[in-house]
Amino acid sequence: MEMKLRKILKYHRKIFLGNGNAAPAPPRGVVCDLDVGNVRPVAQRARQIAPHLLVKVYELLKKLLETGLIEHSESEWASPIVIVLKKNGVDIRMCIDYRVVNEFIKLSRYPLPLIDDLLIGFESAIWFMSLDMASGFWAVLMTERAKLVSAFICPFGHFQWIRMPFGLKNAPLIYQAVINNCLWGFVRLPPEEEALVDRDVLEFLKQDGPDADRTRVQDPERTCDEDSTQFAYVPRFDRWDDGVSA
Repeated sequence: MEMKLRKILKYHRKIFLGNGNAAPAPPRGVVCDLDVGNVRPVAQRARQIAPHLLVKVYELLKKLLETGLIEHSESEWASPIVIVLKKNGVDIRMCIDYRVVNEFIKLSRYPLPLIDDLLIGFESAIWFMSLDMASGFWAVLMTERAKLVSAFICPFGHFQWIRMPFGLKNAPLIYQAVINNCLWGFVRLPPEEEALVDRDVLEFLKQDGPDADRTRVQDPERTCDEDSTQFAYVPRFDRWDDGVSA
């Protein structure tokens, strides 16, 4: 089974994103669109950044521009950025305070899966897979009006997102639509057929044009874990008798 899976992954290696600064290919069929109605745009002031972090912020913005994730903006909207140090105490993470903007964005009605239903899907399963999609939300393209709403301001200027950022209302729902498109075709089998699930999945993946290729979602090759008996799934912990936990 393991050798068959490795062979299939190698055949579809083009959907795995290797090391580099390129933005992931946008998935087909889903874009980020933000509806704020006729509300008057809100332009907030830039927040102060600690002097010793300014160079790092500039380098981060430069990288985002070079990779095509953001662009310079003339939008009437402007949300401030907040800089947070990562766990290593050296690298930074740029967060955008969209709390004001989110008040005006109309909530999407796209359904999120129920955790209990997802856990039921583990019943009788032996093989588990955890995938870390490359750059997550950054794979999703923004519509023109969504770009304007996403605009942010900092001491280095005014920018807007070309790809979907974290923090915007509806972003998790939009990304759920991406995942649903990828998994379309994988349905829950009747109990009497579950013994064939491994064979059926492998046969499906060997077909030309599998869902991952069709939707162009990419997975970072370096984050794939093998032979693991534990992985993060939901903010809840369940343990099975065979030592597998989630």
